[in-house]
Amino acid sequence: MSRRRLASRVYSLSCTDEQWETFRCLAAQRGVSISRYLVECALHGDPHAEPDPSPRLVLEETEQRALYEAVHQIAERTAAEAHSALLTRIRNALALLVELAMRDMAREGREAELRAVLTGLFGEHAAAATLERMREGRDTPPPAR
Repeated sequence: MSRRRLASRVYSLSCTDEQWETFRCLAAQRGVSISRYLVECALHGDPHAEPDPSPRLVLEETEQRALYEAVHQIAERTAAEAHSALLTRIRNALALLVELAMRDMAREGREAELRAVLTGLFGEHAAAATLERMREGRDTPPPAR
């Protein structure tokens, strides 16, 4: 089996003697001719070039301090509150969100969907009682402020 040589052309390159010496050393390190080295660099980039810096994955000192302060403030607020008081506050906030979502569903004409969800979670009796309480609350005017 014979190897066919591809036809090559000669092109000129202008560079300083120092640059040519650098190319010669780098080509020798790779075990190729200067010409082959330059063609490979032109086609695939300089193999000795520094890689692009990766995105930074750490915070600057000021960002770290700001994050620490925010977490510290949260910890102080929650530590000052008794565990049961904190749970009560969370439970009340969640109850409000659920109540608002249920009212939105009823207002949008999705009461059958709401009933199905409540039935799946709590059973038919609790679902009916919840919807009834919600309807009663809808009929009463909001408290005066």
